[in-house]
Amino acid sequence: MEEAEIPLDRLMEGRVSLLLCYPRFTREEAERRLEELRGLGVDAIILEGRHEVEGLKVLGKGHVSIAVEARVGDEVYALKIRRTDADRESFMDEAEKLGMANEVGVGPRLVRHTDNFLLMELIKGEYLPEWIEALGPGDAELLRGVLKGLLEKARKLDEIGLDHGELSRAHRHIIVSGGEPRLIDFESASTERRVSNITSLTQYLFINRRMRRLISRVLKPPEIQPLIEALKQYKREPSDENYRRILEVCSL
Repeated sequence: MEEAEIPLDRLMEGRVSLLLCYPRFTREEAERRLEELRGLGVDAIILEGRHEVEGLKVLGKGHVSIAVEARVGDEVYALKIRRTDADRESFMDEAEKLGMANEVGVGPRLVRHTDNFLLMELIKGEYLPEWIEALGPGDAELLRGVLKGLLEKARKLDEIGLDHGELSRAHRHIIVSGGEPRLIDFESASTERRVSNITSLTQYLFINRRMRRLISRVLKPPEIQPLIEALKQYKREPSDENYRRILEVCSL
């Protein structure tokens, strides 16, 4: 069984080295990436999280990257590792988009990056659906605050022209940490397409069957037809007034 924390100088000795070059491992590439990690100041990789890769605990696994915990001095961060079969040559574009989001207070704080790694603030908490499942009827105001906070973050992204790209299926892109909703994973973010953060997120929360059912255990969800009309109006003209109308229809 792998130990939970593996210092960089022992990273190539065990199976954890597979994470550096997943899924096509070569020692030469792993050694190159190890030098990148040293340049980022990473001291150790920590095997923690609810997901697994090759039997190793990780924070997350996607088509582009694997996310793990990493220690830099006394601080622990989230570290995204570019997969060797990723559809992009580097993390440079994602780092740029995450930096844009950070400027308006959205997303995990970007610390440093290279072609193959993103070192970011570690956000610990629960995915939104699981967090809502644990609520009861007495938590209506708490849920209302989290939902409004989410829409406020989506609105900020709309205002700067940055489309997150994954908010219509956001079950793994929203973490509730200490009662605050956080949007994560900006690998699909773009400034090239029309922004749809508010419309995608609102549809996910209140029209998606599973989420609507979850929310209705705690809050009365909005009527669907008036909500659709409000979203259409916002899509035509994404003004503050039309945004406030969405909040009103959702009783937020």
